[in-house]
Amino acid sequence: MKIVIAGAGEMGSHLARMLSGNGHDITIIDSDQKLLSEVGSLADVITVEGDSTTFAVLRKASVRKCDLFIAVNHEENDNVVAAMLAKKLGARKSIARIDNNEYLEPNNKEMFIDMGIDYL
Repeated sequence: MKIVIAGAGEMGSHLARMLSGNGHDITIIDSDQKLLSEVGSLADVITVEGDSTTFAVLRKASVRKCDLFIAVNHEENDNVVAAMLAKKLGARKSIARIDNNEYLEPNNKEMFIDMGIDYL
């Protein structure tokens, strides 16, 4: 499975290490080259430096070919935007990590699904 992870912080690094050991093709995006170097030395991943809310970086990470896009940046809004864009660019499934419980209310959750985010 081809998986793209936006965010090389604690959560993104953990996911990359966990998933790369299971034979998945992992690409991780972050604007911090130091974080990318750290995760790249710990897991078998492809790293892409840049802002995961931009079309150019998402295209460079080949989200159009990915089975799963997971946005786990520190900023909730960046996760929502990145997950929406990735889905529109062709990702089969898109997940955004959020902190706002209001977003998880059933009526509100439907709006995110309509925008292309499969899971919050």
